Amino acid sequence: MSELQQTSPQEPSISVYDPQDKHIALPLLDGYLRREELAKQFGLSPRTIDRWEALRIGPPRVSIGRTILYNIQSVREWLLSRQRQAIPVRGRRRLTVQ
Repeated sequence: MSELQQTSPQEPSISVYDPQDKHIALPLLDGYLRREELAKQFGLSPRTIDRWEALRIGPPRVSIGRTILYNIQSVREWLLSRQRQAIPVRGRRRLTVQ
């Protein structure tokens, strides 16, 4: 086999856009996550993200048709806004048995 016919493992693979593959990263969508990806990052189900949206307590989103996207920077800001300082718990009263 000649050198031109051999492929090295270091060559980048060329990926072709397939409209059926909804999870392909396009340069235009860099910095955005889909609902499923956001849920995976949080370790939650996509249904929980839906509930947050219904209760209007979730991170801001962008809707393009039926596609819902979350800007990563907006999600980070939302997380920071949800941060609370720890409140010390007062000592509990002890029940004295007589």
